[in-house]
Amino acid sequence: MDNHYAIIAPCFNENEIIIQFLHSLEDTLQNLPYHFTVVVVNDCSTDNTADLLAKFSFGAKNMNLDPISLRVNLGHQGAIYQGLLYAKSLDVEKFIVMDSDGEDDPHAILSLLVHREADVVHVVRGKRNEGLFFKVAYFFYKAIFKAITHRDMNFGNFCMINRRVLEAATHSSFIHFAAFLSKVRGSHDYITFDRLKRLGGQSKMKTTGLVYHAFKSLTEYAEDLLMLFLKLFIVLTTAFVGLIGYIFYQKLFTDNAILGWASTMSVGLFNTALISIGFYVIGIILLNISHYRNTTLREPLYDKLAHRFEHHYK
Repeated sequence: MDNHYAIIAPCFNENEIIIQFLHSLEDTLQNLPYHFTVVVVNDCSTDNTADLLAKFSFGAKNMNLDPISLRVNLGHQGAIYQGLLYAKSLDVEKFIVMDSDGEDDPHAILSLLVHREADVVHVVRGKRNEGLFFKVAYFFYKAIFKAITHRDMNFGNFCMINRRVLEAATHSSFIHFAAFLSKVRGSHDYITFDRLKRLGGQSKMKTTGLVYHAFKSLTEYAEDLLMLFLKLFIVLTTAFVGLIGYIFYQKLFTDNAILGWASTMSVGLFNTALISIGFYVIGIILLNISHYRNTTLREPLYDKLAHRFEHHYK
């Protein structure tokens, strides 16, 4: 339905934070002329998150809570995928993905709804609340990502997609949702909102988590990354062959002494070339493993969470 939206929000051990998040959604959306099905994906939490979700109900008539629980902990990106997989069965044409810890501003949804014609609407991240070191690391991550992929990564998972994009995401799977979306062909719109402070205090994303997250985003561009290493190998190999030819020429056809730097540089270039081709081969192996992993995770790994309060829209 054109006036029915699904909101997919993964959570893990959020406790009372998930209830605060749902109330903030309700405060923002309750007076809109649209219906919203909120699919909270409980990523196999070990606290009382599931119990809190089972007891919660929206007071707004245009909102319906539809929680699911994963059978195993799949992590943030895996939870988003399973949420999309579940939302695929809903009679909805537009799907909003956002975090449930309060950092994604619910008021951004009001702006997302204005861009209903686009295939993907990204919420570009404005100001962040992390420390200086994290911000610097994030700046370099974006610079490296753009250098390799020639695309800007100034947005996260917070977005709105149509059913065509959802079908593509659930069919091919993904390791990094935002990086996957950056490759999607179609119309892309962008809105900018500042990141809010996490409802429960400090953000869970640490610098080490950012590094791991960065590698996952580049995995979505594995072919580009592997081609970069292959080109580097070709360039270094060409330089190595040229340098060896120069050394032989100097030795056989001139009286010039062979300088020590020449042999040292040739060895260095050769070692670098070996490292580059090694990365290329390892990358191909990891790409195949990643593809196998993605295909095995396409099956539903969730159960409907027993929920006493539901609104059904026709």
